[in-house]
Amino acid sequence: MYRKRNFIITLLLVCLLTGLFNIPVFGSPEETKKEIAELELVLKELENAIAIREKRVVELNNELKATEIRLDKTATELAASELSLAEKNRIFGDRVRTAYMSDNLSYLDVVLDAEDFGDLVLRLVYLTRILGRDAEIVSTLRDEYAILQEHKLAMESEKEKLKDVRFQIEAERKNLVDQESQMEKLLLAAKGKLADELGQSIPQAEVKPVYGVVLDNHAAARPQHGLAQANVVYEYEVEGRITRYLALFAYFPSKVGPMRSARQHNISLALENGVRFVHAGGSGDNIRLIAELNLRNSDALKSSSSAFYRDNSRRAPHNLYVNLKELKTESASNAVVVRPAFLSRQGKTGTSFSYSYSGSLRVGYEYVASRGYYHRYINGKQHLDGNGAAIQAKNIIVQYTPHYNDFAGRATAELVGEGAIDFYSQGQYFRGIWKKSSEGSATRFYYQDGQEIERVFGQTWIQIVRP
Repeated sequence: MYRKRNFIITLLLVCLLTGLFNIPVFGSPEETKKEIAELELVLKELENAIAIREKRVVELNNELKATEIRLDKTATELAASELSLAEKNRIFGDRVRTAYMSDNLSYLDVVLDAEDFGDLVLRLVYLTRILGRDAEIVSTLRDEYAILQEHKLAMESEKEKLKDVRFQIEAERKNLVDQESQMEKLLLAAKGKLADELGQSIPQAEVKPVYGVVLDNHAAARPQHGLAQANVVYEYEVEGRITRYLALFAYFPSKVGPMRSARQHNISLALENGVRFVHAGGSGDNIRLIAELNLRNSDALKSSSSAFYRDNSRRAPHNLYVNLKELKTESASNAVVVRPAFLSRQGKTGTSFSYSYSGSLRVGYEYVASRGYYHRYINGKQHLDGNGAAIQAKNIIVQYTPHYNDFAGRATAELVGEGAIDFYSQGQYFRGIWKKSSEGSATRFYYQDGQEIERVFGQTWIQIVRP
């Protein structure tokens, strides 16, 4: 299958390069080479994604068979335990009725009917032995009952596992069909049948961000510009229980802001994402930290670039912006990640949720089922970008992180370590964990069973909040 597909791709690329398709798909020779290189890269990533997903389907099918075998075994053990317990209960019940309930005879009657002291002692010894034996039988019955409950719990667990694995298999198959559809679409575009789509929108191929811009979230800074076009947006607390954003961009809007200063945690987030850190100054300790970490950065307050400018329709300090098209310190990345169209897991309903950073800042999300994304709200009002576009989040991760005040009293999130998360996507909710091993390492997000979360294609918001 792959050899045939690779042959077709190679043949198409050769044809395009040699001009065998006499169709005006591309522009100048330089543009042609660039777009063919981009196409080849995306096709390669799609190939890799499809191969990984096909392998995953095989693994899940094997897991499904193993789970079904375990379920059958557990069901057999459960039936045997129930049968054994029922038989022992019946025998014990019969013996109790025979020994203690015949003619309404009681323990007290047995003792009082003793003919003399020696007979009394003998009767008491026998009664003690009988009671001891009965206690052993009752204890054994309790153990059998406990085993029965364990088998019942195991059976319920295996049933849930079976249900989850079947859902994952179906989701992986749906993603396979979708990604193979994207492959065919790109191949058709290469032939010129969908030439108008080539280079404009490559579905589910997410280009790696190259800029990370610090944005203001003071009430006077809203609505911000650029948030709707960001790939990933982090929201985090600063002093006074207000928040700011670090927005990551793979593409370059002409107006992003208002911008604000560097903080220890937004420096760390820029570092782990490998982006150029774009900020408006910062305290001496944070400027030194940027230098120590050798973090590529552009400081709007020190730069002479015309890409940084003030919008006079707003008051300082909430009026400093950057034109990423004109900044030209980074080129668009060649790194591409193919994202799935569907979640691989089934969670609980998660269509509406909110939480507070403070008494004056409440963030909420509402799922738009017909479009597959969440609208974002601030204090009950829909959050719009500066150009009026609604925020359309596909993935929301609420990352619960310890906070401390640094030497200057600034609230700072402790991003190295691990903790709990809430993950929302496609109207579903999952509990999970986050892990980050060092300052420069990536934060990774997992479901509770340890499987890494695979975000669906689209904008992601990461809300860093106190536990």
